[in-house]
Amino acid sequence: MSSGQLSLSRDPDRLRDFASLRAFERSRLDGGRIPTELPAALYPVVADDVSRALTSLLGLAVPGNYTGLTDAVIDLLRVLKETFSDRTWREAVLPAARAHALASLVHECPFTRHSFTKPRGYPGDAGLLDFVYRHPTARPSQEAATEAGRTVMTFTVGVTACEAVRQRRSILAGKIDEAAARRDRPSILSVASGHLREAELSIALTDGRVGRLLATDQDASSLAVVDGYRTSISDAIETRQVTVRNILSEKADLGRFDLIYAAGLYDYLDARVAARLTRILFEHLNEGGRLLIPNFLWGVPEEAYMEVFMDWYLLYRSREEIESFAQDLEPAEVRQTTYTEDAMGVIGYLEIERV
Repeated sequence: MSSGQLSLSRDPDRLRDFASLRAFERSRLDGGRIPTELPAALYPVVADDVSRALTSLLGLAVPGNYTGLTDAVIDLLRVLKETFSDRTWREAVLPAARAHALASLVHECPFTRHSFTKPRGYPGDAGLLDFVYRHPTARPSQEAATEAGRTVMTFTVGVTACEAVRQRRSILAGKIDEAAARRDRPSILSVASGHLREAELSIALTDGRVGRLLATDQDASSLAVVDGYRTSISDAIETRQVTVRNILSEKADLGRFDLIYAAGLYDYLDARVAARLTRILFEHLNEGGRLLIPNFLWGVPEEAYMEVFMDWYLLYRSREEIESFAQDLEPAEVRQTTYTEDAMGVIGYLEIERV
């Protein structure tokens, strides 16, 4: 997360050789702020600094094993994003990093490359999340990668952000089971369902205790995967190709539900759209129904790597920003709102219960 201001207070020695920063160095005894932006005239110097810093890491690329390199790259990019302003990061640091020869090494990783190339035409697709889940369907791509590329994948899918996504899958499965414990054969809606991998972990679905689970997504190929669960998990699962725009237009006749959740959708929605979508989804709840909204929190260490080498941008939020999703709801219609976080403090969860 970039603060929008230059800050050399963290890891100052990491960038001591950056010529672009020398003009802005302060004495360790000087508590003053550094200027918000580097002048654009210094951007070529910034690019050269970034290139040299990345080149210095290439020696960590042991044949067949890029684990040390990947760890160092993620950490360096984190420091750079925290140090430079948003504009300098976007216009100088990021392009220089992507143009470096090191990019071809980390792109030997099928997970990183899939994200960057966007085979389905949009970021964060269900196939990408299958890498995160370590799902068997991602195994052929992993096996086809170079030995070194597989080490990058092993490291990157093991980072905190990915562990939080795996935990989110388990939490969603638990919410399905919880809904079945509260209501007899509940109706459930998954918005932007992707491959609905949480269905594999739900005991209630397997036991036939869910009356209906409607999975909606913009991607027909994702829904085709979900359709397969009708025979392997539960015939209560249905699919429908629906976009967020369809829902926002209030023309999608989805029905009413005892549980509605949107696994990773809100990470891509601006605040205004998020609040509006929350209001509309809330209106689709039965009495006593619950709406669950996860969103990544600020402070993910791998954010910079995701942006540079995966071209994967999320909208990170604070607790207050996540709670503001409910700002357009009528208070009299809300029984309670509950905010929780996963064990690592990476994803926040807003749960809203209807009266």
